[in-house]
Amino acid sequence: MKQRLRRLLFEIEQLKRNKVQDFLLSIGLTPGQGQARILVSLASSEHVSQRKLADECMLDVTTMSRTLDRLEKKGLIERKRDPGCRRAYQISLTDAGRMKAEEVKEGFARLEEMLFDGFGQTEMRELSVKLEKIKDNLEGKMYEKQ
Repeated sequence: MKQRLRRLLFEIEQLKRNKVQDFLLSIGLTPGQGQARILVSLASSEHVSQRKLADECMLDVTTMSRTLDRLEKKGLIERKRDPGCRRAYQISLTDAGRMKAEEVKEGFARLEEMLFDGFGQTEMRELSVKLEKIKDNLEGKMYEKQ
């Protein structure tokens, strides 16, 4: 049973990842670089420092810098010098970036609908509790060779 559940969780993650990759490619974003996360994060704020954005999106500074370069070349974001710190930049969305962020949000909402189609509130609550338990198990225990 454990092997079946492990396999099922893996297959679900792979299917979800494939759907997300196909969607991102269809709207001109590169999967796996955090572009979608960055756009959605920026959509909820006027402008933000590169450091804060990296923390919010859980990206290392180098990946963030390269990804911002790509988004800037696409005309989706703009960088402006932070008046309070001459070495820092404030990042914000362009009008095209705002439109792309909305497209990302809508696509992710469709994926969420697909994931939970046919689930009632009770089933979702029960599934949530069980998945939280798995997450807690992973966070709380070190893997040790027996």
